[in-house]
Amino acid sequence: MIKMVGIFKKREGLTDEEFRDYYENVHCPLFNEYLSKPGVERWTRRYLTPIAPPVTGEVRDFGFDVIVEIWCNEEFYQGFFVEPMPDEFRAMVIEDEEKLFDRSHMYMCLVDEYDTDLSSL
Repeated sequence: MIKMVGIFKKREGLTDEEFRDYYENVHCPLFNEYLSKPGVERWTRRYLTPIAPPVTGEVRDFGFDVIVEIWCNEEFYQGFFVEPMPDEFRAMVIEDEEKLFDRSHMYMCLVDEYDTDLSSL
């Protein structure tokens, strides 16, 4: 299983509510056709709200508003993330992203995940 993570910043001028509503109800449906195909195990969005660390007590904006996680098999990964998107679909996604994100602060990466067995601590 492959896990990808995207870390994105919302476009300036959007409230948290506007960002979440547009992302869930307009942007995400653009990908339904692709992400409903076999090979995709899970797709989540985790909206971030900065809080004060107990040591400093200072709330700081760290520059990102959402973490996107996609778990998929190798075949889906190759077909969606490695092979070029069809030009028309790519143009539509870019146009929509410009309404939602600060595109200069959009990052995608593969994740190697390690769990700690807490029962052994």
